[in-house]
Amino acid sequence: MSAPARLRVATLNCLNMALPGRRFYSGIEPYRPDEYIAKTQWLAALLDRLAADFVLVQEIFHEKALRDVVSQSTSGPHAYGLAVPLADDQNAKPRVGLIWRAPWQPRVETLTDFPAGCAVTVPERGNYAHYSRPLLLARVPWGPDGAALTLLNVHLKSRRPEFVAGESEADQIAEARAQLRSLIMRAAEAAALRRLVIDLTPAGSMLVLGGDFNDEPNAVTTQLVADTSWKDDNEGARDHVLFNTLDVAPHATPARGRDVAFTVLHGGEPERIDHMFVSEPFVAGRQPQLARVVAVEIYNDHLAERHAHAHGLVAGPDLARIHSDHAAVCTTMELMPPPAH
Repeated sequence: MSAPARLRVATLNCLNMALPGRRFYSGIEPYRPDEYIAKTQWLAALLDRLAADFVLVQEIFHEKALRDVVSQSTSGPHAYGLAVPLADDQNAKPRVGLIWRAPWQPRVETLTDFPAGCAVTVPERGNYAHYSRPLLLARVPWGPDGAALTLLNVHLKSRRPEFVAGESEADQIAEARAQLRSLIMRAAEAAALRRLVIDLTPAGSMLVLGGDFNDEPNAVTTQLVADTSWKDDNEGARDHVLFNTLDVAPHATPARGRDVAFTVLHGGEPERIDHMFVSEPFVAGRQPQLARVVAVEIYNDHLAERHAHAHGLVAGPDLARIHSDHAAVCTTMELMPPPAH
């Protein structure tokens, strides 16, 4: 298969994609059959809207549930392949996965442990040396002379307080300590991910990294992964830098403002915590430039509707359980034309 000039890659946190009747979190009721049907249909419709070649997905509990989504695509049950390592029918943790359009055949692997030397000690919790959600890495031939494109799907530690035995969630002092632990764990994952990015991006390597970072673009953890902060103004360009696709997309891309380019509503306030980054060969002025970002789309229309239902403003089915609580982010990129001879 010759590589197409254009490629669409999306990321989406699906929100607890689990089989009906299976408990996925303590205190949250499993999906009823009717809710499950509605959820898989809604996600299948979004998959059709995205029309992406690859979709990085998060919060998948059971691979079979994701198969039920893609089987309802208007493209037909055989239009997509998928992989969700570690998400068998007995799984009880949120996993990351990949959907791809046929006839792509990516090589997929799971990364669970931090690279050597990246472990940290979390107060009252001990050694932390594993990603809370194992990463998914995939490689496909897309580039000059069949060069490999690497896709990396991440879901960093949530902002939820990390309590330890003996602490009361009603104790505000303990909660502050628990929030500190959560931040340290997410920062440790970001630093370990930064090390991995360096390993994956020798000169000229094409990398697309996307997922749920659980932090906004300018947060220290997000910037740590991209290596775009903590530099003197007069410092020259460095290697292994990642670029947010919204920052390098042409001006035709919709506005980047907080009121438009958000991916979650946190307490009713818009935030952007789902990101897509590309390596240097996608960016003008970095050598060699092998590809470019054409456009970035954020599919967040459903979030306001979901928010209204969740707060009893609109009657009807509980869309807070059916719709995802995240927007999908989709980046279109294309290979640069070969140099004229």
